[in-house]
Amino acid sequence: MKTTQTKKSKSEHKPHTSLGMNKSNDALAVIRDASNGKEYFLSIIDSFSMTGRDYVVMYNYEPDDGNHAEPELVIMRTEFAKNSDQYFFSITDKHELDAAFALFMNRFSTSSAK
Repeated sequence: MKTTQTKKSKSEHKPHTSLGMNKSNDALAVIRDASNGKEYFLSIIDSFSMTGRDYVVMYNYEPDDGNHAEPELVIMRTEFAKNSDQYFFSITDKHELDAAFALFMNRFSTSSAK
């Protein structure tokens, strides 16, 4: 599995806002990049807290038409606004991303072993 993060750009600290999610842990999220308006369809596979921050693990969702490559994991920091909108933030710090990925893999391997 690979981890990916949004490419660094002038907008790297801008949130990705949720269009189709609320706090009810939907399996599919539609998020829009605040810098360019592009929409992404992501399937949520895990969420967890680490060092006081919340994270979501997703993969690019594409309908299974047999023509796309294996999915890549996306780990993003997430926060809820007072109005219940969910915001996603790219993780630009390599150490934070590595720690989040290691925790996810530990959670994944523990749940797979059951």
